[in-house]
Amino acid sequence: MKWATLLLVLTISSCREKKVVCLIDASDVLKGATNNITVQKDSSYKIVAIYDQGWDSLKGGVYLFYPNQFLKSYTFYQAKQPVYVEKYDENGILIETKGSPMVARIINDMGQDSAFVQVYFYNPMKSYQALHIKINNNPSENYTLQKDTFYSNMKSVTFGINTTDQNHINMYSQITYLDECTKIEHILNDSLFLVKDSQTGLSPASAK
Repeated sequence: MKWATLLLVLTISSCREKKVVCLIDASDVLKGATNNITVQKDSSYKIVAIYDQGWDSLKGGVYLFYPNQFLKSYTFYQAKQPVYVEKYDENGILIETKGSPMVARIINDMGQDSAFVQVYFYNPMKSYQALHIKINNNPSENYTLQKDTFYSNMKSVTFGINTTDQNHINMYSQITYLDECTKIEHILNDSLFLVKDSQTGLSPASAK
């Protein structure tokens, strides 16, 4: 069974931070893109939008651009809902952020004894350290983020969970990243609580 969870991140960026210039243009976005994008141009062949394929029905990113080709906004959608937004003015100044750059987490239930977790982080102008994961009373583990091959300008990590003889999974995650625009360091904390059913496998604890 495969399902995604909405993220409850305790530490997020704020739109009230000092205004700084973050020069991101269409060419920068294309450098970090994969083959799974759609590019929309105007009559003068300037890029007005770049889309991750499938964003309108499932999830993915949407980039909108000013006529000068600077990034106007980036929005990542999950289940048709915007979960992360960055907005800029025409001079490249970051004017608003909403949500967390930890944009998605997907649980792939592989049966009665294992599951895989995929976590995605929006990458431009951000330097991430390792992702710290602690499950139940087990020692914490660190995972290095890699460039994602499906979503544009995204880093991701995949790790496994041994669910043998586990009736519940309490997973705590933490990651530190530097915002290269503001030079401010952020810490993202998140928790996920799952229960295991012999018939249905893993499911959110709140659903029980």
